[in-house]
Amino acid sequence: MTQVGLGGVTDREPLRLVEEGTDRHEGHLMSVAATELLARAVVRRDGRLLVVRQRTRSWFFLPGGHVEPGERVEAALVRELGEELGIEAEVASFLGVVEQGYVEDGVTRHELNLVFEVTTTDTEPVSQEEHLVSHWLPLEQLADTDLRPRVLRDALVTTGEDRTPFWRSGGG
Repeated sequence: MTQVGLGGVTDREPLRLVEEGTDRHEGHLMSVAATELLARAVVRRDGRLLVVRQRTRSWFFLPGGHVEPGERVEAALVRELGEELGIEAEVASFLGVVEQGYVEDGVTRHELNLVFEVTTTDTEPVSQEEHLVSHWLPLEQLADTDLRPRVLRDALVTTGEDRTPFWRSGGG
């Protein structure tokens, strides 16, 4: 299933899960407990992008994680980068927002990913969590890499060096 938003950014219609290959208006409403807010980091160095994956998964994601209730988004991102990769980071700029809905292990999820350009002076991130591994991905391989959410990968490929904030909505 793929999650899509109906209409434009200002549209107030709920997100719907849609079976692949069907008309996007035939979907059903997502049934989720809450919308999760995440902060994600775009860390670029020497023509490469820092990505992370769970050791048990084949796909990658941008480093970062959940924003705790009452926590500032930038502070959450810096905290998550320290916890996950042992790096000190500074948020440089806001890049965009990606909204996604997906089902994982039978649980329907709805996320808002706030994406930021981040700088770090640490030479090599080292995973601080046993289940994660980090990798420097050459930027020219980004379009062909399974980076999730896919709409975020596509936004990064499309925008390139353009720093105009983006909004994307889509499935995992």
